[in-house]
Amino acid sequence: MLQKNYKKKSIGTLQINSEFTRSGKNKIVKISNSDDVLSIRNINKFRSLSNLETIKDYRGYFYNFSRDLNIINTDVRWDLLLGNGICDKYDKDLLNKIKFSIDKITSYHTNILNRRKTLYENLNKILDESGNEIEVPEYSHDGVTGRTTIKKGFNFLTSKKEFRKKCKSKNKDNMLVSIDFKACEPNLYLRSLGIEISDPDIYEFLSSKLNLDVKDRSTLKRGILSVLYGASDSTSSKLLGSKKQNLDKIKKFFKIKEVEEELKAQFQNTNTIYNLYGRPIHSDKSILNKWIQSSAVDFCSLAFLNFVEEFNLNVCYLVHDDMVVDISKEEYEKIKDITELYEPDAKLSLPVEITILNA
Repeated sequence: MLQKNYKKKSIGTLQINSEFTRSGKNKIVKISNSDDVLSIRNINKFRSLSNLETIKDYRGYFYNFSRDLNIINTDVRWDLLLGNGICDKYDKDLLNKIKFSIDKITSYHTNILNRRKTLYENLNKILDESGNEIEVPEYSHDGVTGRTTIKKGFNFLTSKKEFRKKCKSKNKDNMLVSIDFKACEPNLYLRSLGIEISDPDIYEFLSSKLNLDVKDRSTLKRGILSVLYGASDSTSSKLLGSKKQNLDKIKKFFKIKEVEEELKAQFQNTNTIYNLYGRPIHSDKSILNKWIQSSAVDFCSLAFLNFVEEFNLNVCYLVHDDMVVDISKEEYEKIKDITELYEPDAKLSLPVEITILNA
């Protein structure tokens, strides 16, 4: 039912790095005829990406033993130090973790993730209201869903809108412009189900389409987001401030029951679900919301990247589904009337609002 825009990857050759072998030497294992080569160090990067514990090497696995003997090298003959019996137990655990990890690798790891990351690199420095340089943020893409965090530099994610509106370009002739997706998560979710949205304002569209008796747009917005975020029926009904009949209409149109059953079945079989682009999610708590949140951040990143490359724009920072660029008045004239951004991998477009923050 949900659109799937990824492929499972078949690993051809596995490199077992020296720190994971009892002999202290690299080992090469041929798995299939695929050309894709993977090392355990690569696997650990992928596991860390999804909030899974990294696979411990011999030194980490036998930490107390290694510490007492002050073992700091990786090329250690662990079979001589520990004996083959103990090494067999380590290798069994290692093999189980490798099998679990390899089964979860998709085109997301080999293609999408690296492209997504390029959007967040080489960001433009900007100034605060007083003319002081703001430290460029360094983004992290790890976590259960992959929603970005800032691990270093100024944290625009937690800054107030009032502060961001007063920031300015280092070039006095340029302006800071926001490109902000409108209702990104519900829009992306419905479009990934193949549902066409005829109105750029999804809440106005839903109100008319479903003939909802709701107080106002903001009330409808809170109610719909509560449904997508996994709130109970009683909570969602209270937020909608209306009869349960309206909630039933929304849940039916959004196919909540069918999609949740699909995701839960997938998780039950593999302990994993995959977002729109194949990013593995190893959690079934608020399972629909995790799929939507994870898919949305990848969609935004890739759609923004496509837009930036098309118009050769300088990115300053991103706050989830909002990107701020540093552009000239001439560049602004080229983009000011754009109402949607296209993401070529998923072949989906979502509405955006383009606003000058500080001319």
